[in-house]
Amino acid sequence: MLHQVRRPAWPEFVVLLIISVMAAWLVNVGRPEPLPWWADFTAKKVEETTRKGLAVLTPAEAIAALKADGQLFVDARDPDEFAMEHVPGAVNISADALLMGLDAAVSGLAKDKPLIVYCGNLACPKSRDLAEGLKASGFSALSVMPEGMEGWKAAGGPVEGQ
Repeated sequence: MLHQVRRPAWPEFVVLLIISVMAAWLVNVGRPEPLPWWADFTAKKVEETTRKGLAVLTPAEAIAALKADGQLFVDARDPDEFAMEHVPGAVNISADALLMGLDAAVSGLAKDKPLIVYCGNLACPKSRDLAEGLKASGFSALSVMPEGMEGWKAAGGPVEGQ
Protein backbone atom coordinates (compact mmCIF):
# COMPACT_ATOMS: atom_id res chain seq x y z
CA MET A 1 0.00 0.00 0.00
CA LEU A 2 1.36 3.34 -1.01
CA HIS A 3 1.15 6.29 1.31
CA GLN A 4 0.63 9.65 -0.31
CA VAL A 5 2.66 12.42 1.18
CA ARG A 6 0.66 15.62 1.44
CA ARG A 7 2.63 18.71 0.72
CA PRO A 8 1.61 21.92 2.42
CA ALA A 9 -0.14 24.40 0.13
CA TRP A 10 1.19 27.58 1.75
CA PRO A 11 4.46 27.82 -0.25
CA GLU A 12 2.48 27.89 -3.50
CA PHE A 13 0.13 30.49 -1.99
CA VAL A 14 3.06 32.70 -0.96
CA VAL A 15 4.61 32.48 -4.44
CA LEU A 16 1.29 33.40 -6.10
CA LEU A 17 0.84 36.31 -3.66
CA ILE A 18 4.32 37.68 -4.41
CA ILE A 19 3.73 37.39 -8.17
CA SER A 20 0.34 39.17 -7.82
CA VAL A 21 1.81 42.06 -5.78
CA MET A 22 4.67 42.47 -8.27
CA ALA A 23 2.23 42.46 -11.22
CA ALA A 24 0.03 45.10 -9.49
CA TRP A 25 3.09 47.26 -8.76
CA LEU A 26 4.28 47.03 -12.40
CA VAL A 27 0.83 47.96 -13.77
CA ASN A 28 0.57 50.89 -11.33
CA VAL A 29 4.04 52.21 -12.18
CA GLY A 30 3.15 52.02 -15.88
CA ARG A 31 0.07 54.24 -15.45
CA PRO A 32 0.35 57.90 -16.52
CA GLU A 33 -0.74 58.91 -12.98
CA PRO A 34 0.19 56.08 -10.61
CA LEU A 35 -2.15 55.51 -7.68
CA PRO A 36 -0.69 56.29 -4.25
CA TRP A 37 -0.03 53.38 -1.91
CA TRP A 38 -1.68 55.28 0.93
CA ALA A 39 -4.49 57.80 0.52
CA ASP A 40 -5.06 60.87 2.67
CA PHE A 41 -8.82 61.31 2.24
CA THR A 42 -8.96 64.54 4.22
CA ALA A 43 -6.35 66.19 2.00
CA LYS A 44 -8.12 64.86 -1.10
CA LYS A 45 -11.49 66.32 0.01
CA VAL A 46 -9.87 69.65 0.88
CA GLU A 47 -8.17 69.76 -2.52
CA GLU A 48 -11.43 68.92 -4.36
CA THR A 49 -13.30 71.60 -2.42
CA THR A 50 -10.73 74.36 -2.88
CA ARG A 51 -10.41 73.49 -6.58
CA LYS A 52 -14.09 74.45 -6.89
CA GLY A 53 -13.37 77.87 -5.36
CA LEU A 54 -14.83 77.12 -1.94
CA ALA A 55 -13.16 77.88 1.41
CA VAL A 56 -12.51 74.97 3.77
CA LEU A 57 -12.76 74.95 7.56
CA THR A 58 -11.52 72.29 9.93
CA PRO A 59 -13.90 71.26 12.71
CA ALA A 60 -11.77 73.22 15.22
CA GLU A 61 -12.03 76.36 13.06
CA ALA A 62 -15.79 75.82 12.71
CA ILE A 63 -16.16 75.46 16.50
CA ALA A 64 -14.30 78.77 16.91
CA ALA A 65 -16.62 80.33 14.30
CA LEU A 66 -19.67 79.12 16.24
CA LYS A 67 -18.34 80.79 19.39
CA ALA A 68 -17.53 84.01 17.50
CA ASP A 69 -21.14 84.24 16.23
CA GLY A 70 -22.23 85.76 12.95
CA GLN A 71 -21.87 82.49 11.04
CA LEU A 72 -24.79 80.38 9.95
CA PHE A 73 -24.29 76.63 9.78
CA VAL A 74 -26.12 74.81 6.96
CA ASP A 75 -26.66 71.08 7.33
CA ALA A 76 -26.86 69.43 3.89
CA ARG A 77 -28.03 66.05 5.20
CA ASP A 78 -31.55 64.65 5.02
CA PRO A 79 -34.15 66.06 7.48
CA ASP A 80 -34.20 62.82 9.50
CA GLU A 81 -30.44 62.98 10.08
CA PHE A 82 -30.70 66.68 10.92
CA ALA A 83 -33.45 66.01 13.48
CA MET A 84 -31.30 63.42 15.26
CA GLU A 85 -28.30 65.73 15.71
CA HIS A 86 -26.91 68.94 14.26
CA VAL A 87 -24.72 71.93 15.05
CA PRO A 88 -26.57 74.29 17.44
CA GLY A 89 -28.44 76.96 15.50
CA ALA A 90 -27.92 75.23 12.13
CA VAL A 91 -30.56 75.25 9.42
CA ASN A 92 -31.31 72.21 7.31
CA ILE A 93 -31.14 72.63 3.56
CA SER A 94 -30.99 69.12 2.21
CA ALA A 95 -28.81 68.60 -0.84
CA ASP A 96 -32.04 67.38 -2.49
CA ALA A 97 -33.00 71.08 -2.69
CA LEU A 98 -30.60 71.29 -5.63
CA LEU A 99 -33.04 69.14 -7.59
CA MET A 100 -36.29 70.43 -6.11
CA GLY A 101 -35.68 74.18 -6.23
CA LEU A 102 -32.83 75.75 -4.30
CA ASP A 103 -34.22 79.29 -4.51
CA ALA A 104 -37.31 78.33 -2.50
CA ALA A 105 -35.20 76.53 0.12
CA VAL A 106 -32.89 79.54 0.70
CA SER A 107 -35.48 82.31 0.31
CA GLY A 108 -35.02 83.54 3.91
CA LEU A 109 -31.22 83.66 3.90
CA ALA A 110 -29.12 86.76 3.26
CA LYS A 111 -26.72 86.10 0.39
CA ASP A 112 -23.88 88.04 2.04
CA LYS A 113 -24.04 86.23 5.42
CA PRO A 114 -21.15 83.81 6.03
CA LEU A 115 -22.35 80.21 5.70
CA ILE A 116 -20.58 77.05 6.82
CA VAL A 117 -21.95 74.01 4.98
CA TYR A 118 -21.47 70.49 6.33
CA CYS A 119 -22.90 66.97 5.98
CA GLY A 120 -22.16 63.61 7.61
CA ASN A 121 -18.46 62.86 7.14
CA LEU A 122 -15.59 62.85 4.65
CA ALA A 123 -17.35 60.32 2.42
CA CYS A 124 -20.41 62.57 2.09
CA PRO A 125 -20.39 64.81 -1.02
CA LYS A 126 -23.58 66.71 -0.10
CA SER A 127 -21.89 69.68 1.59
CA ARG A 128 -19.65 70.40 -1.39
CA ASP A 129 -22.52 69.90 -3.87
CA LEU A 130 -24.84 72.20 -1.90
CA ALA A 131 -22.11 74.83 -1.47
CA GLU A 132 -21.54 74.82 -5.23
CA GLY A 133 -25.28 75.32 -5.77
CA LEU A 134 -25.37 78.15 -3.22
CA LYS A 135 -22.38 79.79 -4.89
CA ALA A 136 -24.13 79.58 -8.27
CA SER A 137 -27.22 81.18 -6.66
CA GLY A 138 -25.21 84.20 -5.56
CA PHE A 139 -24.10 83.36 -2.01
CA SER A 140 -20.67 84.88 -1.59
CA ALA A 141 -19.25 83.93 1.84
CA LEU A 142 -19.25 80.14 1.75
CA SER A 143 -17.11 77.66 3.63
CA VAL A 144 -17.29 73.89 3.69
CA MET A 145 -16.39 71.63 6.62
CA PRO A 146 -15.49 68.39 4.78
CA GLU A 147 -15.18 66.28 7.95
CA GLY A 148 -18.87 66.95 8.60
CA MET A 149 -20.82 66.07 11.71
CA GLU A 150 -18.51 63.15 12.45
CA GLY A 151 -15.45 65.43 12.56
CA TRP A 152 -17.42 68.09 14.46
CA LYS A 153 -18.25 65.63 17.25
CA ALA A 154 -14.72 64.19 17.28
CA ALA A 155 -13.35 67.73 17.81
CA GLY A 156 -15.70 68.21 20.77
CA GLY A 157 -18.26 70.44 19.06
CA PRO A 158 -21.63 70.85 20.80
CA VAL A 159 -24.62 69.01 19.34
CA GLU A 160 -28.37 69.68 19.34
CA GLY A 161 -31.11 67.25 18.45
CA GLN A 162 -33.18 64.39 19.74
